[in-house]
Order: sequence, then structure tokens, then C-alpha cells
Amino acid sequence: MAWKRVSNYNLGYSIPKKQFYFYYTFVGENVTYQIFPDPQEFLALADMFRNEGPMNFNTNGNYFVSAAEQVGEEETHP
Repeated sequence: MAWKRVSNYNLGYSIPKKQFYFYYTFVGENVTYQIFPDPQEFLALADMFRNEGPMNFNTNGNYFVSAAEQVGEEETHP
């Protein structure tokens, strides 16, 4: 199983196309990946990336997952 850390992400929406966009980049890479989630997936991704972190990507299963946290740990925001 190969894991990559997500270094940054961007959210977008095209008014004419009525299409959501989700962009992400991995640590140490200069490539930005783009996916076109449906509205429900877009909201879930936005919530996960804004409220959990750091984020990792499993290249074998093609899914995002937050880094491990201790049970009961509260989120801290700078």
C-alpha cells in the first residue's frame, strides 16, 4: 500500500457548466490532480479537508484519509 501526503488543495465551481472541481497536490510533486465530484462528494471532501488533517492519499485504493489521531483528541486551529 502506497501513501502520499497531500500538500494543498483547491475547491472550485464552474457556473456555466454547473460543475464542481477539486484540485490536490502531493508533497514533493509539481503535478496538480483534478477530480469532478458530484455535489454530495464535493461537500464531504470540503468538510474533510477543512476540518481534518493532515490528509493522505492511498495510491492503491485511490482514496483520501486523515492522519491518525488519538481518541478524544480535539482539533486545534491556528
